[in-house]
Amino acid sequence: MERASTPPQATHEVEVLPDAVRVSLAGEFDLLTEQDLATWLGDAIRSHPGRLVEVDMHEVTFLDSTGIRVLLQAHGAATRQGGSLRLVRASGMVREVLDIVDVYTFLTGATEDSPRP
Repeated sequence: MERASTPPQATHEVEVLPDAVRVSLAGEFDLLTEQDLATWLGDAIRSHPGRLVEVDMHEVTFLDSTGIRVLLQAHGAATRQGGSLRLVRASGMVREVLDIVDVYTFLTGATEDSPRP
């Protein structure tokens, strides 16, 4: 019996920019990928203390409460190290989930009347 290969559930790329460290995420973030996400964000924060860590959510297709918890913990860790963490390009279901649990504005720094993507 042959089994079709499945793509990785979650991936990331890190890019050091002049004004930030961008962590671009792709895929699904849930209980199965919680530790990967925590490691990726923690490494970016520890490797660049005092910098803005920009988390690009454009290619995230699923986010549950465990992923949100990791994002909130990373936000706190970045702040404790003198930096900050900000989500960018969250849209679709991911944006809706962040709105429902009332953390979108906090994690993106958006204002209440920011346009929806």
